[in-house]
Amino acid sequence: SVAIIMFWKFDLNTTSHVDKLLDKEHVTLQELMDEDDILQECKAQNQKLLDFLCRQQCMEELVNLITQDPPLDMEEKVRFKYPNTACELLTCDVPQISDRLGEDESLLNLLYDFLDQEPPLNPLLASFFSKTIGNLIARKTEQVMIREAKCIRQSLLTL
Repeated sequence: SVAIIMFWKFDLNTTSHVDKLLDKEHVTLQELMDEDDILQECKAQNQKLLDFLCRQQCMEELVNLITQDPPLDMEEKVRFKYPNTACELLTCDVPQISDRLGEDESLLNLLYDFLDQEPPLNPLLASFFSKTIGNLIARKTEQVMIREAKCIRQSLLTL
């Protein structure tokens, strides 16, 4: 009977902390990205998390994190934590996220705006951009190539 009592003393609640955060009224993307299991929850296709991440505001924030230099006044240890996590979320082979990014022209434009920044580009952000674009080309080839063709055509017209 001692074994049974000991068994029930442990919290066997299987609800993830990510789910608990998502139940909050005003949870932020940053709060979620602070959770160690966010990538695992995303890859497990936690629908509540995917619905949150695929909101326009969140998708824009994720793209901005991988394309805009983080503030210099941040501690070096965490300065690129969020951009790295954002890149991992955008490229984690979850169709709902890939579809959302690849099929939204405003998000693609935001992503491609990275290439219009004054050189030199931040090498770490360039790697995040490259990984994200490579992932999109592999999964959403047609949408990415149509966008590329429009950009090339526009460049030729402005010459």
